[in-house]
Amino acid sequence: MKAFYNAPYLLLAIGAMLTALHLTLVWKSGHHGVLLETAFLCWATTWYLLWRRREDLSFKSNVAASSIGLLCVVWILFRSLWIVGYDSFLRIAPIASGLALALLACGFALKQFWRELLVLGFLVLPTTTIVKQIDISRLTADFSGTLLWCLGFPVSQKDLTLYLPSGSVEVYWGCSGIQSIWQLITLAFLFLMLFPLGWMRSLLLTLAGILIAFIVNGIRVVVMALLVNQGNRPAFDYWHTGQGSLIFSMIAVGLFGGLCFFVLEQADNQSEDEEVEA
Repeated sequence: MKAFYNAPYLLLAIGAMLTALHLTLVWKSGHHGVLLETAFLCWATTWYLLWRRREDLSFKSNVAASSIGLLCVVWILFRSLWIVGYDSFLRIAPIASGLALALLACGFALKQFWRELLVLGFLVLPTTTIVKQIDISRLTADFSGTLLWCLGFPVSQKDLTLYLPSGSVEVYWGCSGIQSIWQLITLAFLFLMLFPLGWMRSLLLTLAGILIAFIVNGIRVVVMALLVNQGNRPAFDYWHTGQGSLIFSMIAVGLFGGLCFFVLEQADNQSEDEEVEA
């Protein structure tokens, strides 16, 4: 058992195997959407965090910790044999894999891997359940209706339905933008794990991500309402359920990415100024 902490390349191989196994199981489960995307981003973030401070890692395990870590690996491999379709194990496997590798690498001194474990632990959150508990359809309908009115269109609203002279659209849960909001919250969390910016910047960046996702989705609802008003059903379907819906998601991610880059540049410049003054 003691040989584990003398073999970082063996740990690398085990980690790569567990990562590939988890992503493969998620892919085969049929959940190619949010879960696969989030799993890939969390694994990528974890590996980048490890690579970035590879020179500072300390490998010093012991027999007890190595035994527990090895048992965890065996359990993960055995449990994976019984996966058919979606299984809650797919959310537990990453943090279990992280804990197993940490025990094999450094024993019970897990503090040095707290960021990596927190990132993998993020996958434990039941994203679908959480998102479905939040309904902002009315807020989205109000925003889109106000935006149409500001643009000069004769719009009226009743509950979640926006009425134009030649058509109407109903803003139900799937079009409320909550999924896009959660996507940017996830990206904000991972970005802040990679680049700690302090609690104030972290809070403002997360709130900005929520606002960006909400506004972009509200504009998407406006576009769909105008297409319905024009009687252009094929274009409506394209922007509603086709590839057009992904374009708005890409726009939101792109805007948020630009904001992250700007905030990071500002933080770097501030740090340089403080070093010069010191």
